[in-house]
Amino acid sequence: MATTTEHRKQPESNGIERRYLTDGMEWRAAENGKGGTLRGYALRFGSIYDMGWFTEEVDRRALDNADMNDVRVLLNHDPNQILGRTAAGTAKVGVDNTGLWYEVQLPESPNGENARVAVQRGDITQSSWGFSLRSSKDGNGDRWEKRDGKEHRVLTDIRTVYDASPVTFPANPDTTVAKRSLEAYQEAQTPPPDESRHSDAQLIEIELERALLERRMFQP
Repeated sequence: MATTTEHRKQPESNGIERRYLTDGMEWRAAENGKGGTLRGYALRFGSIYDMGWFTEEVDRRALDNADMNDVRVLLNHDPNQILGRTAAGTAKVGVDNTGLWYEVQLPESPNGENARVAVQRGDITQSSWGFSLRSSKDGNGDRWEKRDGKEHRVLTDIRTVYDASPVTFPANPDTTVAKRSLEAYQEAQTPPPDESRHSDAQLIEIELERALLERRMFQP
């Protein structure tokens, strides 16, 4: 598997996480010379992401039940620079054997023109996606294991995909959401204390009391 260095923005409310993919994208010109179509991958299956204190990958079935009915395509995650939206029919997202792809018809607007020029010139070569995991009594949509002495996280159940966007550069890594998930996993794996077992001090005290009782019973 390929190893990819990935970063994430600050965690947002409702457990939203972001992942960045250092990968190329393509732009196809429109027949009228305006706008055009931008297509890229926000996620590639089979990649191991180095998140610093842990590594991470996305299971190929993790997006099977994901809600992708209203995904925005934003330039640099800026809601003021929206390029398209699946609910409006101006953008598309999907999952294939490669990963999670997005496609957007660039608007004939300053935002669309800025995105087109930046991609054509090679100023923007990365993509990002925002998502949250499905939480239930059985887990948090991920699992943890040890690989080569390091914590490894596998995303297994994505609840919602919020956006898939071209970005200029990734932000510094922040893994607060993942850390909370690991702590919950470790807590669930820790067996409860066996209250039926006595400590060494308690056993000694019991033996002393028994010895004193026997001594009293046999005294004349």
